[in-house]
Amino acid sequence: MLDYLIKNATVIDGSGKKGSVLNIGIKNGKLVINPQTDSALEMIDATGLTLSSGFIDTHGHSDLFAFIDPLRASKLCQGITTEIGGQCGISPAPIAIEHFADYCSYYKALGAPIYPNAESFKSVGNLLDTIETLNMGINLAMFTAQGSLRLAVKGLNPSPATEDEIKLMGKLARESLEEGSLGLSTGLMYAPGVFTTTEELTRLCSYLKGTNAIYTSHIRNQGNGLIDSVKEALEIAKKAGLKANVSHHKAVGKENWGKVEQTTKMLKEAGATHDVYPYIASSTTLSATLPPKFVKMGMENILKGLNDKAFIDDLENSIIHPTEKWDDDLLECGFDGILIISSPNTPEALGLTIEQYANKLGLRSFDAFIKLLKENEGAVSDICFSMSQADVDYLVAEPTCMYGTDSLYVPGFMTMTHPRAIGTFPLILGDYVRERKLLSLEESIRKMTGFAADVYGLENKGYVREGFDADLVVFDYKTVNAKCSYQKPLEENIGIKYVFVNGKLAVKDGKTTGVKNGHVLRGR
Repeated sequence: MLDYLIKNATVIDGSGKKGSVLNIGIKNGKLVINPQTDSALEMIDATGLTLSSGFIDTHGHSDLFAFIDPLRASKLCQGITTEIGGQCGISPAPIAIEHFADYCSYYKALGAPIYPNAESFKSVGNLLDTIETLNMGINLAMFTAQGSLRLAVKGLNPSPATEDEIKLMGKLARESLEEGSLGLSTGLMYAPGVFTTTEELTRLCSYLKGTNAIYTSHIRNQGNGLIDSVKEALEIAKKAGLKANVSHHKAVGKENWGKVEQTTKMLKEAGATHDVYPYIASSTTLSATLPPKFVKMGMENILKGLNDKAFIDDLENSIIHPTEKWDDDLLECGFDGILIISSPNTPEALGLTIEQYANKLGLRSFDAFIKLLKENEGAVSDICFSMSQADVDYLVAEPTCMYGTDSLYVPGFMTMTHPRAIGTFPLILGDYVRERKLLSLEESIRKMTGFAADVYGLENKGYVREGFDADLVVFDYKTVNAKCSYQKPLEENIGIKYVFVNGKLAVKDGKTTGVKNGHVLRGR
């Protein structure tokens, strides 16, 4: 007897082929294609509905909040059954006791919690073992975060790594791979990644040579330095013999719009991949708007400096008249283009742009920016409107580009978020595919499932095939879409009917069932 029988669904198998009407069975967590029996504990009539493998969020950050919100309802309710975490060089492991104070201050500035047993995360394997005990709602695979490696070896010291320090980081990276990591991620606009030279990264990646590791990078600059930064990522990966992926591919700032076609060509020529979210606004911490020379001072010294007029004047001049290359969001977006979505100590700023907040207080916009940083000790999150819809359209349809949320919503911990945390996959299906026909349904599903599983080596995931894991999404293609917006980011999606994770029903009629049946997926 089957556990579930899903009848008469239009099945899109993840390969890019046209869909066909089939019956799909689930037994002991595995798929049975066109079973020869109608005997099942539960039957679902999916006539008129579409069935695919569960969506793979190729760029997420659930590892940061897993112990607070293991269910991950915001992912499940958009059809996500697997996430690739440990992104942007940021992850809770590994740590070193001698740098634990730096570790804690770093995560406080990010607005992220410290795991209760964080001091035991001496390796990525320790973290994965802990996450495995949480019974998450989704499957989670992980990258080793380069920033975390550097934090464990050097703390927040911005000086170049010595040969011995690189050797230790390389040893930890190699061990992490053996413990199940997919490879190495970087976040080169954040501390401590921003302290890292190309040479140091190349030497570090050389310790993964001869493996199937992937080098995925939040590149150094997504604005005026976009092309050079993509080139840097490809050269680092090539020298170490690693596969390369560019995270949340974008071009920041009007003068750079259109360059994603050139960088995509570079990626394709190198055999690399990339991922994108379907929104024209990014989201990060407000401290990420600071010039690299200030980031290198560390948040503690920055906060001290915000009491000094000369320091503030220097900061303002460095942002308005930059001599360094970084994603200068204040200059690119303007104070009216940065929306505050988290500011614990200044709740009156929530949901306002910096300019609106300044007007409310009768301050200059830059002074309101300083007030936000200072009073929240750097722990402010924002949304930056810096991209063009034409670029996003191009990337969503591009065959080698996968999809990621690059965000999350944690009930009880957050009151706002970027809508990508809730609506990424339904928005692609509803707006980009059905309404605007930028790509076919079969191609979009391929990019959400089979292609992503192949890129990251996720065995038995990504395809509707006999014996594969029963991670499934059943949705109404006629209605599926996201309803969330920048102003109302928590609005529920429509059209996602059922979601199964490893054979258990996790979403029914668009609502989570409370089932947590995700597994930790370890790389080969």
